[in-house]
Amino acid sequence: MLTQERQSLIENYVNQHEVCRVSELCDLTDTSESTIRRDLIQMEKNGMLKRVHGGAQSVKNFSRDVSQNVRFNLNHDVKIAIAKYAARNFVQPGDNVFIDAGTTTYELVPFLADIPKVRIITNGVETALCSLNHGIKTILIGGEVKDDTHAVIGQTALAQIRGVNFSVSFVGANGIEKNGNLTTPDPEEAAIKAAEIKQARHAYVLADSSKIGERNFAVFANTKDVYVVTDQLKTSQKAALPADINLEEAK
Repeated sequence: MLTQERQSLIENYVNQHEVCRVSELCDLTDTSESTIRRDLIQMEKNGMLKRVHGGAQSVKNFSRDVSQNVRFNLNHDVKIAIAKYAARNFVQPGDNVFIDAGTTTYELVPFLADIPKVRIITNGVETALCSLNHGIKTILIGGEVKDDTHAVIGQTALAQIRGVNFSVSFVGANGIEKNGNLTTPDPEEAAIKAAEIKQARHAYVLADSSKIGERNFAVFANTKDVYVVTDQLKTSQKAALPADINLEEAK
């Protein structure tokens, strides 16, 4: 298969599936992993797709949420490192901890199980189940459940969140812009995230470095209002962030 033909096949597949893994593209094209990785580097330079850890993401539908089962597999090791760092540094015994319905925030739960008398409040269905499985006292916010992200949203959920206070909130983000705007595709999820931040004594946005420079439809906060916890950044990645950002890099 010629390079141009293979890359066209890859582009169409990525656009159709929105996010895919290198192994899928190897099977699709009957090509080695090293060849696919070279293709992805070249295709990203040509604006055909965006490389993510372990795969590629379409640039055609940036404003849509990626399905939950796919997002759990993206940058998984990095998400665990960020969550572990956040749990060990920012949660105290007896805290009421709000955990947003995100795949990085979800990874907090096992690390909170060893902290005495922690209570988890969440709008994430998977997060609530995981918390219960770890023996943690859990409150699941009620309301409408989104099909793609399994996040609870809507006015009922907002009213419940606004009626309580949290020691700390951990919030996910789909994008961090140079001006500090924190974004997500869905305005209803953005409203929930904004409320989570407002009701918390301390608020932390957990986002791996692939979110830097990404821009989505709905803005829910600015980096000046929160601490951002991410992985170890390159100089170029730091340059894409606001100069006055409250930044924590997971070690």
